[in-house]
Amino acid sequence: MARAALFDLDDTLFDHRCSARAALKEVHARHAADADFEAFERHHTRYLEEMHLEVLAGRIGLDAARRERFRRVFLALGVPMDAMDVDAVASAYRQGYLEARRLIPGAVELLAAVRALAPVAIVSNNLVDEQREKLQFCGLSPYVDVLMVSEEAGVSKPDPRIFEMALSRLDVAASDAVMVGDSWPADVVGATRAGIRAVWFNPQRSAQPDEPAAVAAIHSLSPASAVISVLFERRVA
Repeated sequence: MARAALFDLDDTLFDHRCSARAALKEVHARHAADADFEAFERHHTRYLEEMHLEVLAGRIGLDAARRERFRRVFLALGVPMDAMDVDAVASAYRQGYLEARRLIPGAVELLAAVRALAPVAIVSNNLVDEQREKLQFCGLSPYVDVLMVSEEAGVSKPDPRIFEMALSRLDVAASDAVMVGDSWPADVVGATRAGIRAVWFNPQRSAQPDEPAAVAAIHSLSPASAVISVLFERRVA
């Protein structure tokens, strides 16, 4: 049985995708209603990923990155915006995101049940303050022993070193841990390279890649007992 459980945060326990889409719909309605929403969302996803990498690398701050990505989104749509417009859009998005924050259903119950059996670590590619605040807001903090975030670690998933740092803080060997995450390349491949058994959170039931092989998958965080049977390879009443 595993002696520690590692979890990704965004889109595994915290519903980042839902929060981001709600905020984006608000921005679209206020500032880009004439543009097709699907195209608007595609541009946003592209530039969000690009700017997130810049933030993780420490080349730009989070607020500046948010403004820059929306400047690029509206430029791609052919909508001219001055600095004040960009500031207004970025602020509207941030406010909408905060108002829409929510957990993946079953997250609290699962983490509470897991924490009763083993210590828990969050391993996340993001900023420390951002992720700590999410945990506190959503009520997950009491069930988390270690928060390992790429900003602090200096490396990002799938680099095995970020997983190794989390294990070191837990004082648990890789062979005695399990990692749960929604991203196949970051969470599953990264954990496997670190020698940790991975469980793929796959609520969309996407086709499973061939490598690494024999990875268990879960499609929901509830009921907690069913998930625990997969994570700890045992039955819990």
